[in-house]
Order: sequence, then structure tokens, then C-alpha cells
Amino acid sequence: MDKEIHIRNLVYKYISNQCDGREQDELLRHLQTPAGKWVFDEVMTSEAGKIFTKSEEIEPAVSSRLLGRLRQSMVAEETLNEQPLPFYRKSSFIQIVMAALVLLAALAVYWLTA
Repeated sequence: MDKEIHIRNLVYKYISNQCDGREQDELLRHLQTPAGKWVFDEVMTSEAGKIFTKSEEIEPAVSSRLLGRLRQSMVAEETLNEQPLPFYRKSSFIQIVMAALVLLAALAVYWLTA
């Protein structure tokens, strides 16, 4: 039970953007276990329920906090999945090569006609 409470507290700290790096690593390890996934799902369901107030209006503080965390995690995952382009596939390298080829072709034409 104490472990469940600890995981729950880590999840709340995470979605409030108050986790340090060590706590985030610990939370990610917990999320790889069935118990950790269950606690995370329970907390997120609870937080999602808080988005709407009794008048069925969206609570801006809760929704923006959750949306901010989702965006932050998506950007982190996108940058993690991005592979850097090799130098020969970058547009600046291709432009330089093309300019050099045009210059060589012009020199070849000049030497042949001279």
C-alpha cells in the first residue's frame, strides 16, 4: 500500500511539473510494472474528471496543466526519435555540390572552346 501511495505521489508531482530527474526515472520504472500502470491510469482518470466543473465548464488550471505535460512529453519523445541527417543529405551540402558541379562544367566548356 505504501508503494502505491508513493507512485501516486510521483504521478501527481510529474503532472504538476515538480519532479526532478531522479523522480522521473523512478516513475518511469514504476510505469513498466502492472501496479504502476494501474496507479497511473487511476490518477489520470481522476485528474481527467477534475477538468470539468459541476457546471460542465472546463477548469482551465487543470486542463492546461495536463495539456502542458502531454505536449512536453510529446516533444521530448519526438526529439528522442529524431535521427540526425547525415551531412550528405543536408540541403546545404547538396547546394554546395551542385554549385561546384556547375562551376566545373563551365570550366570544362571554357577549356574546350578556347
